[in-house]
Amino acid sequence: MNRIYIILAGILLLGGCERALDTKVTWQIGDEDIWRVPELAMGVLHKAYNGIDNRPDCYADNFLDAATDNAVCTQHSASVYKLGQGAMTSFNNPIGNWATCYNMLEYVNSFLENGLTDNVLYNRADPAVDASIKDRLRGEAYFLRAWWHFELLRMYGGKGADGKALGVPLADHFFSYEEASDNGEFFRPTYQATVDFICSDLDKAMELLPASYSGSDQNFGDTQIGRATSTAAAVLKSRVLVYSASPAMQDDDIVRITGMGKWEIVNPDLYRKKWELVAKQIASILVMDGFGTYDPLLPEDIADVQSESTDFAFRKYFSSNLLEANHFPPYYFGDAMTVPSHNLVKAFCAKNGFPVTDPRSGVDITEPGLDMARLYSVMDDRFSRVVYSQGSIFGNSGTALDMSEGGKDSHSYNENATTTGYYLAKFVSTVSGLLNPVQSSNAAHYNPLLRKSEVLLNYAEASNEAYGPRTVGEGSSVSAYDIMKSVRNLSGGIMSDAWLDECAASTEDFRALIQNERRIELAFENHRYFDMRRWLMPLNEDITGVEITRNEDNTFSFTEKVVEQRKYSVENYYAPIPYAEISKNPNLVNNVGW
Repeated sequence: MNRIYIILAGILLLGGCERALDTKVTWQIGDEDIWRVPELAMGVLHKAYNGIDNRPDCYADNFLDAATDNAVCTQHSASVYKLGQGAMTSFNNPIGNWATCYNMLEYVNSFLENGLTDNVLYNRADPAVDASIKDRLRGEAYFLRAWWHFELLRMYGGKGADGKALGVPLADHFFSYEEASDNGEFFRPTYQATVDFICSDLDKAMELLPASYSGSDQNFGDTQIGRATSTAAAVLKSRVLVYSASPAMQDDDIVRITGMGKWEIVNPDLYRKKWELVAKQIASILVMDGFGTYDPLLPEDIADVQSESTDFAFRKYFSSNLLEANHFPPYYFGDAMTVPSHNLVKAFCAKNGFPVTDPRSGVDITEPGLDMARLYSVMDDRFSRVVYSQGSIFGNSGTALDMSEGGKDSHSYNENATTTGYYLAKFVSTVSGLLNPVQSSNAAHYNPLLRKSEVLLNYAEASNEAYGPRTVGEGSSVSAYDIMKSVRNLSGGIMSDAWLDECAASTEDFRALIQNERRIELAFENHRYFDMRRWLMPLNEDITGVEITRNEDNTFSFTEKVVEQRKYSVENYYAPIPYAEISKNPNLVNNVGW
């Protein structure tokens, strides 16, 4: 864990203050200056905000979905490709964030200990206003401390060789050089103890923070949008809670892993009671103002945006064309780094509610020479928001994509083109000429890090495990079935409940349906990788695409083909604690398999 290093550029000149500083150059500014100048003090906290990535393709310009069954990465030098090829080791984690997270926690803890004292005044004229600002900043710091601890927990939380679920070393204060060098003092608490610490910070944040920022007030008005809120803390808490009850995060005397994609509940009573506790806590969030209604994420909410979705609890904004440069088709001057898989396409339902893998959807995808247009025409409303398929009009180009052999958007025409027969639609601008080298332009984007609708998905998951599909749990007015029906209707346009009713016959079948709905609803929001790990889903399934053939009558048929074999093994359900940390601290127990 590293001490903070503050880098300030230029010359600082303050006048008219009771304790004015002399003009100083960067290297002359010391800690005593930072903690009595409000702008510098807040700058420390802002470091922890700035550590959160702006763009969703934040894994070396790729989406983490490209390491799952949702997508593939077309560039084999990319970190997410290496991850899927089994390159994660104790010496090198392609997506490791250990040092980054602890650095961010040092910023937060330093601010909590120094940035809220009487030495720094955020409003000199009015002590009451100064106190209210400090309450807000304290709440923000607690939120950010929870955020970075959870980033560590979802990456490195796991089980030791003894079968006990373990969390991560807690950074509950600023570590001095002396403490940081005494590595024997750091150990891994239980997974639940880590969750309890995070939730405690989030409860404090919920008490201190406003639900939103609006109006013209300088400190609590709409100029502060983008900061943490009590709403954001509530959504994050619901996420932390469902992780805490997930099968992969239970001691072996509750849930035991028996192989890739295989696990057994050893103690059903304890397993269910844990989900009941989680369901009750999330139910208390659902009754808060602003929650309880599902709000579909539409294309205009995240790309080419002109207004902010009411569903956003915590988001990042960016205006550039970098995302498009990474993921547009090559014909439109992009690199097509992350492209959806046929596995993901088969996860969608038809508009009548049946999976497209079920002939009752209206299409039999095993039919030889199936016309591609028939398959895509029956898809629910969400499909075209996420995936560009054969014949899709690309953005505002007015021109159809052609991934068939020899087509302008095919791999045979351009070696950087899609290998799966699909392109990414979610998150990318609809301005097809955005990357035109003669006159390129930027697009406004939001990256929804926390959405209020996620709480509904989290509650449905917990409620199903605790009470079953149709039972309304304690403190709630809805069942898991009610939520899934609403999501499928509002987001997918699915009006028939026949398939939903079939799945509601058992907790296990409904669990699979909920997992699939999360897969679709949260596609490319970097949830799938962690959802698969915590639910112990098979990580090593072959990733498929389609080989598209233009028929003589100008229709298109397809053949499913394997485009990538994943090389995950059972130990990949947990990430290894970095070898450097283990080697210098014998008290750090590594995850099983490492």
